[in-house]
Amino acid sequence: MPDELQRRWRIVIDMTIFIAASSIGVFLIAFWLAGVVSSAKSAIATTRGAMRAMRDPDLDELARERTVQTAAIRLVVASGSLILRNLVALIAAFVPILAADWAGTAPQAAMLAFMGRWDVILIATVVVALGFMVGARVWSR
Repeated sequence: MPDELQRRWRIVIDMTIFIAASSIGVFLIAFWLAGVVSSAKSAIATTRGAMRAMRDPDLDELARERTVQTAAIRLVVASGSLILRNLVALIAAFVPILAADWAGTAPQAAMLAFMGRWDVILIATVVVALGFMVGARVWSR
């Protein structure tokens, strides 16, 4: 009987890890498809452009003010866009957890408790960061 119990616990642990990895993978894919990085790069470029205009000695005060006001409006729109894009990625990441809960594979509360543990967060962060660094080296060639 203990062997059967151990086997069942092993399946539960394996499914929990699989669902957590699926959720993280879906988040990363949704983050990329939602264009969060490109939108953030655009906001950074807008900020840099406004800073260049502020330092440009050839512009008068009125031209600088117009440039900064235009940049401010663009940055407000960009921040709203970034919030919505991140929200889409977060909702997409929740889909595997909800699907597992609905299927009876793993309760939602147990999955969220597992994914909220500091060791799981640390391991997931390291794995994603290493994957990003390897991917950046491979695709930059």
